[in-house]
Amino acid sequence: MTTRAGGARRLGGFALSTGLSSAVTLLAVPIIITGAGPFVWGVQAAIQSAAGLFGVIVAFGWGTTGAAEVAAMDPSSRAQWYAHSLVARTYLLLIAYPAMVAVMWALNPTLLPLVLVASAAYLVPSIGASWYFIGEARPDRLFRLDVLPQTLGVVASLPVMMLTGDLTLTMVVQLVFNVVAVSFSARAILRGAAARVSFRPAAVVRQLATQRHAVITSATSSLYVATPLLVLNAVAPAALPAYAMGDKLFRFALTAFAPILHFTQGWISERGPAERRERIRRVLLVIPVVSLTGGACVMVLGPWTAAVLSQAAIPFGLDLSAPFAVILFAVTLSQVLGLACLVQLGRTRDLAASTILGAAVGAPLLVVGAIVFGAPGVAWALALSEVLVVLYQGTIVLKALQARPAS
Repeated sequence: MTTRAGGARRLGGFALSTGLSSAVTLLAVPIIITGAGPFVWGVQAAIQSAAGLFGVIVAFGWGTTGAAEVAAMDPSSRAQWYAHSLVARTYLLLIAYPAMVAVMWALNPTLLPLVLVASAAYLVPSIGASWYFIGEARPDRLFRLDVLPQTLGVVASLPVMMLTGDLTLTMVVQLVFNVVAVSFSARAILRGAAARVSFRPAAVVRQLATQRHAVITSATSSLYVATPLLVLNAVAPAALPAYAMGDKLFRFALTAFAPILHFTQGWISERGPAERRERIRRVLLVIPVVSLTGGACVMVLGPWTAAVLSQAAIPFGLDLSAPFAVILFAVTLSQVLGLACLVQLGRTRDLAASTILGAAVGAPLLVVGAIVFGAPGVAWALALSEVLVVLYQGTIVLKALQARPAS
């Protein structure tokens, strides 16, 4: 098989995983909105968004930089590294889950059963191994062991939603399948490997210390991505469904971009350090065009798609599709600049600094935007912070490419 054919096959494998997952999730949206109502669906979206924030505590950076680090790691060391991460993340799950439940219950005191089950269902994948399979450039294992069980969980939950109209029971089904996905992945990675697992707290703390830059990056990034729905849930709940729809469309588009990011993370270092810089330059010529195209699609097609998904029950116009288009453009570009280029260049410190900058600027603007302008104000605040992150990361990457390589 030629190098080009192998790369196309790998990209196609990643596209299959994200395409199937997106299609099923897209199918679920109108069914849940019809069965549970727009408000409860908005609460579910807020719980899912909060899981992105609390999931940072659980994943502790492995989900952010783990793929690129696995790609650059000696294959014989990968299983042991994963084993350490699994133990550490399991400890963190036991800490993050009750904290998330407390926050979401305070915001939605009448929906405690949904909060309990949905929080668990959305947090469990944080101890999964999707980033590991991406780093080892094995889209087949990513599909079979991680994506397929979770997708089947969504499929199996939809008849429950249609028959009972109970979103809590629907989330119970998804939780079971998410646990299966994590179990299958761990068994496949550790089976036959000479990996030793230590549950001693001191060993876990030492392992977590090595992830400090990665977790700073993921924590601050998730903070200003997850905060909008939480802020609206608290100060402007009437605007929650409209923003949740924009957030859902953005995540669908981001999922469609994921195969490109996954392929890039492994491709940059595929032939070693000698070709790394040249491959980064080639990536930087292509990705902005892809990001701009995706943003344009969200702006033009967003209102129509939202009307179809919600059966016109949720208003979503150009006032929201325009800022979400900017957000998608900036986030997709930032993912490649940060998670692929900066990590491969050994600049995880700068990656963390860029996300801190975005959060520092974006967090106060989100609150002001929610209070003064509602959903559009929150969306434009997030767009501004993401653009600042891209400008910062782009400057660092260009400077690193112009500098002489270290001997």
